[in-house]
Parts: sequence; structure tokens; C-alpha cells
Amino acid sequence: MLFDKSLTIDSILVDAVQESRARERYVILGRFTPANHRPPPARELAARLVKNNNIVVTVANAPTSALVPLRFRSRRLWAETIAAVDKMTKTPFTAIIYPAGLGFDTIDKPRWRNRRMEEWRRIKLALFIATRAKECVFLRDPDARHTPHWVSLLLVALIQIFARHSGRYADTTEAPRELLNRLTTKHTQPPPIQENIVHIRGITDGQSGLARNTLMSADAFALAGIPTSMAHKLATRRLRRPLTLHHINADQIPHQMRRADNSLHIGFLLWELEVLPRSHLQAGKILHEVWVPSRYVQKIYNKVYGCPVVNVGKAISLPVVPASNMEEYGIHAGNYVILMCFDAHSSVERKNPLAAVQAFLAAFPSTQNARLIIKTTPIDPSHWGDPNGQMHQIRAIAQRDPRVIVDERMLPFNALLALIKRANCIVSPHRAEGFGYIPAYALSYARPVIVTDYSGTQEICNAETAFPVPYKLVNAGIRETITPLKNAQWAEIDVEALANTMQNVRDNPFEAHIKALCGQKLLRTEFTPQMQAKRYLDRLNALGVLEE
Repeated sequence: MLFDKSLTIDSILVDAVQESRARERYVILGRFTPANHRPPPARELAARLVKNNNIVVTVANAPTSALVPLRFRSRRLWAETIAAVDKMTKTPFTAIIYPAGLGFDTIDKPRWRNRRMEEWRRIKLALFIATRAKECVFLRDPDARHTPHWVSLLLVALIQIFARHSGRYADTTEAPRELLNRLTTKHTQPPPIQENIVHIRGITDGQSGLARNTLMSADAFALAGIPTSMAHKLATRRLRRPLTLHHINADQIPHQMRRADNSLHIGFLLWELEVLPRSHLQAGKILHEVWVPSRYVQKIYNKVYGCPVVNVGKAISLPVVPASNMEEYGIHAGNYVILMCFDAHSSVERKNPLAAVQAFLAAFPSTQNARLIIKTTPIDPSHWGDPNGQMHQIRAIAQRDPRVIVDERMLPFNALLALIKRANCIVSPHRAEGFGYIPAYALSYARPVIVTDYSGTQEICNAETAFPVPYKLVNAGIRETITPLKNAQWAEIDVEALANTMQNVRDNPFEAHIKALCGQKLLRTEFTPQMQAKRYLDRLNALGVLEE
């Protein structure tokens, strides 16, 4: 795999190799496509694995330095390649085979025999790595442009025959982010569930929605006195049978339920689009029940799942923080500040910040004391989530108009909350949300919220609590979503209506404040940890798993 120098991870790889015995090891077989092609999934996957402190060992076909440059053109070079790979694969590792990165489309030998020999050596190398791996993920080429179809079929057949112990593949619909989450959050095979408690399975570190949901459930169960795997010593209630709550994406559920047990399995699931990817369907056949945070998500899963889908809501609990003074942005007390916050890795296209910028410029073409802050997170230019280059356009606008401020730093969570608390208005021109954490945070601090009147945010943002903006449904592009989906639609906010709403909120601060207070009241009555505990308790009683 050829690493783009802009990723600046060569030195990280060297350090990571030295720590390979203490961390999970991955061998990624593949390379980057040329600059005029769309970057393959392996590129982002490798960069993220390194970022998450997992060891990445790359097998590379590249003119620049790499741990193992793949060379096939002569017997001597081929022997050197096999020897280097053999040395690399002595210790246990997970293999990620990306045939589109093996360069089948770059073989230029005119003689039939020589061409077949180079193709066979590439196939043999993939098989060599797959058979040595403790686990093998076969990442198919999404568009089959770079790998002949017969190569993929042959590789799958050979790996199934000679590497039965690996037997785990990623199909054409699995995006790098989904594959990454499944690999980096996997655990060793869990022991059979025996203890009658709620076994919570999910990530707990970081500020992702999955991590926040896991901790939210642990706190709610603790408040309800229900024993869990995260805290059960002080529990006052007892369960008749074990219950497993899966705080992961639906495509990962089958991997967490490989071993049969007597537990009641419930998935706390989120999704943003009204169409589910194929990789999410199996979960609906094996889960006993699904919990979701909004009626919108409930509707999505009810369409295709045969098990009960229950809206259990969410709990929002935030610390007391002082409002940011925003001096670092050059913003003073007299400036009117509109803020949009989002995680770029959650998809720039789905969060749709360019609509906020366009509406701001239309609403305040010459208002010098107005400011728009686009607060996001660092993102690689090749990231799948910004296929139409929204951030590039926004940075260009910010260079021309200093009233538009782009902040791509990673902020501590309390600093982000302080920023939200200081803003005069929070805007979310999203195309789809499962729930909407940022609008919820804003309402918790009684900040006016302007939001697309669509999807999960409708759970808390209505005409009484916020400023919903009309939209029209449009087709989502194949490359605009985390998983390519056919016939998927999402919202396109009315930019003109958004601009008018921005003006209205600025010109009528009293009305905006009243709505924000109504939103705060809703959050503090229906979306508290105590109410979440009650909803969990009521649901477990309805399921008959609590002892009298």
C-alpha cells in the first residue's frame, strides 16, 4: 500500500511495528490508486487503524519506500517479495485483502504467458497471506474496474478452500468505516453468558455517538437499580435471565452473537437513512428486540425487521460550563454568532455545512457584526464523507469573507459545550439524523436552534421548541453515503427559507429565547437520565425479565 505523504504516518508505522507484540497486527494487501482515481477503501482503513493505535503492517506496491514493496517481474524479485512477506507474517495477524490494489490493471506485458505469470503471482501472494492469517477480510473492489471479475471469484474460492479458519469477508457494500469499526471494536470470543445481569457490549471511549450511548445505558441501568456488566455490585433488582444489550452498528451484531446462549439479545441501533444496507438485515433475524432513540429510526427498522422495535429515547446530561468568550476567533460581545458543529467523519455531505454558509451569506450580505462559525473536526481531503468538496468550498469562502470562520481542531468536550453555550443560535441543515446530539446540547443550554424539519431531530425540535426549516427529498448519491445504497433519499434544506429563518431569529430574540426555553424544558423533563432509567425499567418489566 502506498501511503500519501499528506497522511504523515510513516514515522507512526515505524513506532507501531516496534510495538506489534502488544497490539493487534494487520496486514493490508493493496495500494493506493493513482491521483486521478477515487482512493480505494484500503487507504482510509489503514490511516484510521494507525490513528486508533492498532498496528498496521503494509504490503505495498509503490515506487516510494514501504515495508514490503511488491515486485513480480522476475523470479529473483518475486523470491525477495515472498521472503519479506514470510518474515512479516510470522506472528499472528488479521489480513485485509484488497485485490483492487494489487495492480492487475497495470500489468503491461504483451506476451500471454508473462501476463498470466504476473497475475498468478499476485493471486498466490494474496492466498499466501490469507492462509497464514488468524482472520481474513476480503475487501472486494466496489466497481470492479481495477480487478478482473474472475480474479475475485478465484481468490474467494481458493481462500475458502485453503483458509477455512479465516472465513470472514467484507462484501462490496461494506464501507471502510464499517469495516474499521468491526475490526477495532471486536473482542475475543465472549464466554457463555451465565450471570443474570444486563451484559452491555459496546465501545466506551471517545465522543462518538456509539460511545455516548453505551455510557448512557450504563448510567440509566444503574439509576434503575438494574445490575449490568459495567456496574452491578450495588444493584437492588434481580433479573430472571441474562440480557445482552448491543451498543454497536447492526452489521456487527452477527459477529457478537456467534455463540448461542440463553441471553435475551437487544440491539440499541441507529441509522440515518430510510433505506437499510444489506449488511444490516441479518441483525433483524437474530435479535430478540431492537431499541432506538427516535420515532424516525423506529420507522426505519420496523419496515424490514420482524422483531419488536421500541423507541426508548435518550438521556442528555451535560456539565455546567461557562460560555466561551470566543476571543480566539476575534469575536466580541457585540457580535451575533451563528454556530454549526459536526464531526466531519460522520459525513460532511450528510451534515451539509455548505447550506449553512450559503444561507448566512444570503441572510447577512453586509451585516458586519454577524459571524458564522463552522466547527468541525480534522478530515483527510480524500475522506469518503466529502465527495463533493463542501469543505473546500467553505474554506475558499472563509478566505474571502472573514465573517465566516472555519475551526477544524479537536476540542475537549467541555470546550465544545462552552462554544455552544455562547452562540446566539445553533444551525443544523442536516440531510438526515438518527437523533441529533448538537441540537439536543443546544436546547439543554437554552440556545435557539434552526434545524432541517426532517428525521431524528423531530423528536426534540418542533415549532414550539425550535425553528424547523422546510426541505424536499432528493436522491442520495452512491458515493455520498457511508454505504452505497440504491433508491436512498434524504433531505435537501430550502436554503432561502433557512436564510429567512436566520434573519428572523436575529431580529426577534425574545421569540427565539422563549422557544429555546421550551426546548430546554423538554430536555429536562423527558430526556433526563432518570427518565431513561424509567423507560428501561418499564421495558424490562414488559419483557418479564425482572424478578418481582
